[in-house]
Amino acid sequence: MKSIKRYIALVSMVALLSCSNEAPGGSAPQNVDPTIPVLVFPKNNLTCTGIDLAFSWNVSTDADGDTISYVIDISTDPSFGSVAFTVTTTQRTRTFDLKKGVTYFWRVKARDSNGNESAYSSPQSFFTEPDASVNTLPNAPELVSPGIGSRITGASITLDWDATDADGDDLTYDVYFGTSDSPILVEEGMTASELEVSVSPSTIYYWRVVVKDSNQNASMSQLWNFRTE
Repeated sequence: MKSIKRYIALVSMVALLSCSNEAPGGSAPQNVDPTIPVLVFPKNNLTCTGIDLAFSWNVSTDADGDTISYVIDISTDPSFGSVAFTVTTTQRTRTFDLKKGVTYFWRVKARDSNGNESAYSSPQSFFTEPDASVNTLPNAPELVSPGIGSRITGASITLDWDATDADGDDLTYDVYFGTSDSPILVEEGMTASELEVSVSPSTIYYWRVVVKDSNQNASMSQLWNFRTE
């Protein structure tokens, strides 16, 4: 009789194990996020002669084999506080009808069929060419110092850049600075083209500058970086 009871208990245990969906260790396998898309067109700081633009980006991958869609945001605000267009698509290209003489910023993130999302791509900016009589945008800021990838010592450093405007308009600057590749706004409406910032040792810092003229035309620099010792 005891042998029969032991046999029944063993069969029950095997049945429970064979019906379990859990991974070893008692937890279900975790569905992972898709990879971050890479923006292809329009390229950063491009001046576009047309306003009917086909945006494109590289495919994202998903380790779980889930279906991927893409969320594209287009804004006139480099911080994306307001968004002119936001669309979700399974394609890797999308055409938008834009306005003339405007600086746009755009970014894309991937979303899988389980609702997991990648981070947004690093934003890029471009300008739609205005009519001949329209005030043009300032040139994108150029890096002066520190050089890209420089190794810096000390508790502070001066960020230095340069920008010009073909119309001779007065220029102001918004500076984005931080330890991630999506730096935050730290100074807005500056008239000087340099800024001293405090830094910590053994850290990589990222920064960029948005220049605006007196007609509120704007251009964004590339993303720059340096490392502290």
